[in-house]
Amino acid sequence: MLEIGSLLDGKYKILNEIGHGGMSVVYLALNERANKTWAVKEVRKDGGNDSTVVSQNLVAETEMLKKLDHPNLPSIIDVIDKDDSFIIVMDYIEGNSLQDLIDTDGPQHPEKVIEWAKQLCDVLGYLHSRRPPIIYRDMKPANVMLRPTGDVTLIDFGTAREYKYANQADTTYLGTRGYAAPEQFGGRGQTDARTDIYTLGATMYHLITGYSPADTNFEVLPIGKFVPQLKGSGLEKIITKCCQNDPAKRYQDCAELMAALNLVHKYDDKERLRRRMKLGVFAACVAISLISLVSGIGFRMALANTRTEQYAAYLTSARNAMDFSQKIADYKQAINLDPGDPEAYQGLIDDIDSLSDDEFVAAYNSITDCINGVDYDPANRKRNIEYLKDRDVATYSDFNFRLGTLVYLVYPSGQGASISYLNEAVESKGLAEDRQESAELILRLAELYKKTKEAGAGGNARKIEFEHEFADYWATLDDLSIRLDTLNSQTNIGYPIRICDTIATEINLHCVNYMNDNVSRDTILQTLDRANNFMNNAKSSSPDQLEVIKRVRSNVTKAYDSVDDCFSNTSNVNPDAAGSEEEGGDV
Repeated sequence: MLEIGSLLDGKYKILNEIGHGGMSVVYLALNERANKTWAVKEVRKDGGNDSTVVSQNLVAETEMLKKLDHPNLPSIIDVIDKDDSFIIVMDYIEGNSLQDLIDTDGPQHPEKVIEWAKQLCDVLGYLHSRRPPIIYRDMKPANVMLRPTGDVTLIDFGTAREYKYANQADTTYLGTRGYAAPEQFGGRGQTDARTDIYTLGATMYHLITGYSPADTNFEVLPIGKFVPQLKGSGLEKIITKCCQNDPAKRYQDCAELMAALNLVHKYDDKERLRRRMKLGVFAACVAISLISLVSGIGFRMALANTRTEQYAAYLTSARNAMDFSQKIADYKQAINLDPGDPEAYQGLIDDIDSLSDDEFVAAYNSITDCINGVDYDPANRKRNIEYLKDRDVATYSDFNFRLGTLVYLVYPSGQGASISYLNEAVESKGLAEDRQESAELILRLAELYKKTKEAGAGGNARKIEFEHEFADYWATLDDLSIRLDTLNSQTNIGYPIRICDTIATEINLHCVNYMNDNVSRDTILQTLDRANNFMNNAKSSSPDQLEVIKRVRSNVTKAYDSVDDCFSNTSNVNPDAAGSEEEGGDV
């Protein structure tokens, strides 16, 4: 047993016990240097057969989780193998399980269930996209934690497995009866992504009705039997399709299920009837408008009014759209109608800022189509955004500054584009002085990063040549760390958070390179301290952003350990760097 108040591994102070099971105890611990709390799970090694199996499963679970990085999954920070116990340091997840919620409050509101299902669908899709795919296999309310932010976290990977392409069937049954798909019973086929879709459907069924599938004779019935107002609803149709016995009749992957969840109310029988009526009214209005047009309204004036009204309608639709694909389709229509008007560009870049990193990367080509024009031909016409430059250089500069910064921080394969956007922002001189300085610094950083990539692909001579650029690269990061609060006021909190993440990542990956280019320990820690202070004070009302904040704080914590490891290992230090460190000189 760990003692309350003791220091584990020289860095984790044990605060108190927060849970225990047959062979394990979970403690709350604090990393005092980073002022960060963690959960510490201690599993005793009793030497019996059961403990051996538990330890093997625990090792498999932690090894799997260590390879994963998703806001709806816990992160494994450290694994310590002691003589009498096996210790895992992981994220401390506040909140209660969805099972606790059902036990306390009964059936949950459909809109809440839909939102949780989207988050779970996203994390399952992430697991299935690994190579090889990871099949979770034990989705149920007890294995989903609801955080105070309203987000959910998937826990307990004891039954998860990596998909084996050569297998025709799983050899053993693993999962929870009632929630488990038919193929989880040995000999009925290999579990795959569709298995997790079944278990997610069964979990939604329990949350909506208050009954687990085991309570209804292990059958997932139409939810309208329990909640009459949901009879014939889109949600009922989605759950029924998820829980088909034949995997071929279910949604075939999480992307297909996510699309259905995003359009859930469009599948409602009542909504379908309302849309048909709305379409009829719209057709009648169009007919009347055409008659009026032919009857004597000046054609040019009518066309001008129509274009203005259409532009406004597309902007309204973009603001109200729930998913980004619809938003960008509307912005694209608006920009094509009037490529010089700043309002659509302002709305577009604000909505781009709200995307997660993965969403931004997936949408990047659509964004460039929007600002260039789908049929853009540099030999024959200007890009859409060049018309904006002619009319509103301030909005043009701001758009390029924000988009270029985002591409640099989020989309490594788009570094050339980030330099182009940032260069436009700097050269157009439409930014206020403070923003101009920020844009110049990030442009410098992007150029140096590109140089790094080129050096890595250019042989030893290029690498040696670039070694002397590490100090310059770090000096630029240091300048940006001084401007974190300014950058936050200029854009949104996502930008400085990503700068903090970049600082921590550079230390974790390249601390030795910076040290060997005479960047001192004090200089690195000074920059890291600024990032740590900013992250400790970072706040957001967005659940997605809160998860990013959590992840970056963890990355910053790891960076402190990397600095300690780097500068305590004398074999890393070349003579020049050692001399600089000894004298305390900074770059």
